[in-house]
Parts: sequence; structure tokens; C-alpha cells
Amino acid sequence: MTRAVLVIALVGTVAAVAPVEGQQAEGRTAVFFERYVFDAGLTLGGQTELAAVSELTIPVGVTVPLGRSFELALSSGFASVRVERSGGDNQTVSGALDTEARFSWQAVPGNLVVFVTGAVPTGVETVQQDELGVLSLLASDIIGFSATTLGTGGNVGGGFAGAIPVGRWAVGLGGNFREPLSYTPVTGQLGKLRPGRELRLRTGLEGPLGQRSYVRIAGIFAFRAKDELAESTTNGVGNRVMGYLSLDQGVGNASLTLYVFDVFRADPRLEETAVGTGVLPRSNLLAGGARLNVPVTPRTTFAPRMELRNSWAAASEVDTSLRTAGRSLRVGADLRQALHERLSLALQAGGIFGFVKQLGDQQFGGNVDFSGFRAALHLEVTP
Repeated sequence: MTRAVLVIALVGTVAAVAPVEGQQAEGRTAVFFERYVFDAGLTLGGQTELAAVSELTIPVGVTVPLGRSFELALSSGFASVRVERSGGDNQTVSGALDTEARFSWQAVPGNLVVFVTGAVPTGVETVQQDELGVLSLLASDIIGFSATTLGTGGNVGGGFAGAIPVGRWAVGLGGNFREPLSYTPVTGQLGKLRPGRELRLRTGLEGPLGQRSYVRIAGIFAFRAKDELAESTTNGVGNRVMGYLSLDQGVGNASLTLYVFDVFRADPRLEETAVGTGVLPRSNLLAGGARLNVPVTPRTTFAPRMELRNSWAAASEVDTSLRTAGRSLRVGADLRQALHERLSLALQAGGIFGFVKQLGDQQFGGNVDFSGFRAALHLEVTP
């Protein structure tokens, strides 16, 4: 907890830096709490059946303008995960999250941004052997935890993002490269883990379809090298293709957003790894949702929302055919209140229910139902 306090204090100190030329910093923080309960039958890391898992996450971030063309953004936070098993063998992993930094330069104002990124390993990068199951569970794309990892060895990288006007529309192009640093993920493990370097290319198109309709289309191609453990090549998360489509439609004084996204992982990766049970097989996640933003007053907005997720995965590297791995439906609502011209508060609440497939002996078993909720409080200070 001491490390988390120091990290959050560091981010807060950056926010206090005097803005240049009257420009003002942007700050944000939130408190997330989520809890999910599983029916009997789901095991975690070959241990006692899982009964419930809860996560408390407190992210904090600040963006500081440095003159007309430069900007510095820092983010970190604290997370605590508690796993409850039917046999009473409960487990908690807590600590600060990694501290991430992004330094941006408006090379062509409004059209091209060049940036350098980095992450300092202030999070929980090394765990005990019996804590691996906790980290594996966080990677579930069916549940969608607020914090999917508690720490790494850090990384360095950079990239660019640009937009080209095409009439009333705009074409977006971007790319970034990330070089992860090596670290020891498990106490007492021989050798260090060096995650594979990753290259991401992005393209997008957005613009109006009509007087009150707006469309966004985006595609991301991620190429990642295999991991190295003790200087030997091992498995990795594989190459991925991601697509996103959304439509914003005015409805009276409200705005309706419909969206769908897909994440396809090309390579099967279902085996024991240095960081826990293989939870990243060849897979495909398809999700769609809707959100209605309703202005209640000039300073208050109410937004009910829902999202359906379906996941397919391969059971082994031999049998790479995709089969249903889980499904979830999340429903909820957000209430946003402007407290001041620069200060806003948002409350979020929602429930989720669905199922995941039990995995054993490199094959899928029966459905294990789960249900839960997520509540959050956001505070934002904007220019």
C-alpha cells in the first residue's frame, strides 16, 4: 500500500506543475469496485473450486500541457483482487499499478501527433506460485475486469497518430511500437521473462452520414513476437486483428450510440506459461452494445447502457477449431453531473451475468454460470 500512496502522490505532484501560458492541467481519478460470483464447478489453476472474485481499482491520471505543442500525461493507481474458494482457501493480491507516461508533440497541429511512451514497473510484477491463478482470471475477456494486470517489468515505445480531412470526413492513421522489459514474474523462478515486442498499426474513418448521424470505423493490426523465458523462446499472445464500428444518432434531445467490436487472436496459446495457466488461446471475441445519452438538465446527463459479449476459443494447439468459451450480458447506467465549469462527477452502476466454459485436459467442459456487479465513481478536472 505504501508504494501505491507514493505513486499516486507522484502523479499528483505533476498536476501541480505551473501551466505554461495560462494552459491548465487535466486530472482524473475514479474508484471501481466489482464482484462476481460463480456457480459450483469452476476451478482455478487446478485448485479448489472458485466461489467469487472481487476487485477494487483506483486509477489516477493527469495531463499537463507544456507550451503550445507539447503535452505530458501520467497515469497509475492501486488495485486489490480477492479470490474466494468454496473450501475457504481465500487469496488476496494488492498493490500499485504500473506508472505509465506519454510525452506528445503536435508536429502538425490538429493533424499529426508524435509521442514517446514508457511504463515504470511500480506495480505487482512478482507473485507467489499460488497467486498465478488470480492473474490468469483477470485476463478473462468475458468478464472484462477494470484492471486486467497488476504489474509488469515496464516498457518503452513510441508512435504517431494522424488525421487527413477528406471532405466532411476524416481518415485516421497511426502506429506505435512497444518494447517490454524483462522481469521475474514468479518468486523463485529460474530466469527472467521478456514479453515479445509489439507493433500496432491503426486506421480509421469517421464522419457524418446525415444531419444527426455520425459514423466511426476503425481497424487495429497488432503483431507481437514470442516471449522469451531464460533467453529461450516460448509462447506468446500471438498476432491480433481488431475492428470497431459505431453509429451516433440523434433522437430528440438525446443521443443513441450503437457499436460493435471484434478481437481475433490468430495463434493458439493454450499451455502452461511463465505467468500462469495459458488463458490466451486462438480465440475470437465479438461484442455489441448500445448507450443512450439523455440530458436531464443542462448540467446533468443520464445514460443507460447494455453490452453483449460472445467468446470463442480453441481448446488446444492440436484442435484449433473455435468453440464457444463463454457469453456475458452487462447492463447498467451512468449519471454525470457538472459540479463546476471544470469539475464533473460521474456515477456508474451495472450488473452482469453469463457463463464460462470449464476447461480441463485440453478440452471444454460444461457451462459455469456467473453473475455480479460493478460500481464506480469518477472525478474529472478538465481545462
